[in-house]
Amino acid sequence: MKFFFPLLLFLFLFHLNHAQVVIEKPFAAELSHPELTIESIFLFPDSTVINLTVVNNADKDGWFCADRNIYIENLNTRQRYYRIGSHGIPTCPATHNFSRKGETLSFQLIFPPIPKNLNSINLIEDCNKACFFFKGVILSNKLNSDIRLFNQGMEFYAKNEITQAVECFTKVVEDIPANPTHVYGYAYYHLVMIYYTKGDKLSAGFWLNQLKTSAFPNKDYFIRMVKRDTGLE
Repeated sequence: MKFFFPLLLFLFLFHLNHAQVVIEKPFAAELSHPELTIESIFLFPDSTVINLTVVNNADKDGWFCADRNIYIENLNTRQRYYRIGSHGIPTCPATHNFSRKGETLSFQLIFPPIPKNLNSINLIEDCNKACFFFKGVILSNKLNSDIRLFNQGMEFYAKNEITQAVECFTKVVEDIPANPTHVYGYAYYHLVMIYYTKGDKLSAGFWLNQLKTSAFPNKDYFIRMVKRDTGLE
């Protein structure tokens, strides 16, 4: 019997290593608890495993638990897939009690399998008090990677490190995937504005033309923004 727990742990880790799709650190359009982070999502033929980390921000008496009624929501059909298991987290009203501020707790929530090729999902804790939610969780590593790259470009831009910002924005728009987010349009917009501000209207016009001929579905909105802010046609 002393080998029972290690065997279960081995089988669980073996299962994780055979996921069909692994989404690392996905972005969410909206979330309720900044201290709670989705670290990864594993998509299997028979289940969906979401790995999360929560940081204790309470000076004392910090605690956390996961309600039994947590579900994934398919944004296309609004179908709900309720939690069927968990690892490393008590089910409310039982709680994990933190020993200090800044302590982290990592845990997994397990759900039924979800349809293939979903672009995004909601993760909702359906309870009465202090419930968490993640809305619009992106299930594309390409999209998540480009959002991180765009954010890095904005950090360079804010620090006036223009060369690095241009490099980031250029990489973002190299390959626009299906169902893109707004970051692609803003990457084009900032490329135009950077060169326009530098007085390089030729390069600004080049990036405006790239935006016009791109497959980005909401490009007209960003074209109007460029025209408003530069007068370029």
